[in-house]
Amino acid sequence: MMRYLKLLSTYMRINFKSLAVYDLDFYFAICGMIIQNILNIVALRFIFNLVPRIKGYSFEQLLLTYALATLAWSIFRCFFINTLNIADYIHKGSLDTILIKPVNPLFQLVNERVDEDSWGDLLVALLLLVIVDAHLHNPWYITIMFIFISFFTALIFMSLAILGNTVSLFSNGLSDLAEATFDFFEMSKYPLAIYSGVLKVIMTFVIPIGWVASIPQERIAQRHEWIWLVIIPLVCLVYFVLVYQLWRLFLKKYQSTGS
Repeated sequence: MMRYLKLLSTYMRINFKSLAVYDLDFYFAICGMIIQNILNIVALRFIFNLVPRIKGYSFEQLLLTYALATLAWSIFRCFFINTLNIADYIHKGSLDTILIKPVNPLFQLVNERVDEDSWGDLLVALLLLVIVDAHLHNPWYITIMFIFISFFTALIFMSLAILGNTVSLFSNGLSDLAEATFDFFEMSKYPLAIYSGVLKVIMTFVIPIGWVASIPQERIAQRHEWIWLVIIPLVCLVYFVLVYQLWRLFLKKYQSTGS
């Protein structure tokens, strides 16, 4: 464990130094993501000028769902974004060099790269979460609870990225479904109530993006059912472990590209 903690510290130091090399690009990227999120919020406001309530949700409640989804997504992008690039590693043969090292391959993949754009997303999500919670008169500790939960719900996005990349292990990087994670993020911004019955089941038990924002918003912010502070992280961890075991199984069947 201590060995991995030291490696994690080294990886983080190297990654942040790499961001500092292109400091202007880093700050421009953050500003760009802030502007993008502001435009998304303006678009939501425009929709609610036409439709004041959607499936019983007010604008503020929908905005809270958006903030929770964006917070989990930005944490995923800040720390786990490289799981989207596994197919590229396979196609170029770079995965081979990772597999021969005496360190967990997924640990190496996760920590080899960070996303400079995501820090703008993270900043906006945190500010939005605080503002919306205050507007909904949610106690301050609910905001802290949401931030705590988001570190676990981010695992759902990482799990989906890994799951999408398992196909690449059979196709030598030619097929890649990991990019679908972006589409799942877009779907997670909205309450489960707006989707059909079949989609609700899929988004709860198969591709569990409903646990990212909709379920925390409904169970914790609206109903104050504190047991979900345990249930939600547990579901995220179980889903990640299941996907990780599947990843390990597929990794055993991986054949090098010979690049």
